[in-house]
Amino acid sequence: MSAPQPVDPLESLGRGNVRSAWEVLEAMSSLMRRRAAGLPLNLPQVTVFLRSGRELTGFVREYGEFRHGRGVLLITSGGYGSRGEGLDVTFVPDGVIEALTLHDATVLDTPARSMPESSPMHLRRHLPAMADKLSSAWGTPVTAEFGTGTELEQDAFIQPLAWLVERTGEVLGKLARTPDVGDVLREKVRKVRLFVGDSFQAKLTDSTLDLTTSRHPAAWPLDSELAQAVTDALP
Repeated sequence: MSAPQPVDPLESLGRGNVRSAWEVLEAMSSLMRRRAAGLPLNLPQVTVFLRSGRELTGFVREYGEFRHGRGVLLITSGGYGSRGEGLDVTFVPDGVIEALTLHDATVLDTPARSMPESSPMHLRRHLPAMADKLSSAWGTPVTAEFGTGTELEQDAFIQPLAWLVERTGEVLGKLARTPDVGDVLREKVRKVRLFVGDSFQAKLTDSTLDLTTSRHPAAWPLDSELAQAVTDALP
């Protein structure tokens, strides 16, 4: 199998060129929301360095405007009176933050353990099952395939494809039961092709619906995003 290309870990933050501590905090807050919405994300810890000389390490729970001003909520372990198993949530105002360290950012490119490990054999079994599910929802035969035929040769593509196979079956099955959208799907789509690329997108060409997911778990489509992209791709 071909080796995956090295990736800048900050690319997975979805912010392009990160230029400040506050942009990192915004990105991490966005990723926490995506994890809460169902993506199997590993999130790195951050250490926030304060102007007082103190530092706090934890996970970004939320960054934005609060009643007492703009700042970040950090989830930190331990705390006053804890016995090691507790969690504290600390609010840190923007004005006291001097610098920030993002620890082991490469965890962003590995799905959380909550997602079962897949394999090429697993995907070869489940792709026909997805096509059968769509055929049942359509009421007419629908075929499914991996786009270029080489996706399964790259280790880095297996988990993204596993996510896309699972969510495509669920989301398109529901869309097929939706008034108007379901009628267009049944009329226009006879084949679904799945790809892994730089970013998520959906495109309909002739009777083939091409769905491309990102290599990075942070940019995998949520069900709502997949449904909207498919709907937008339909004529």
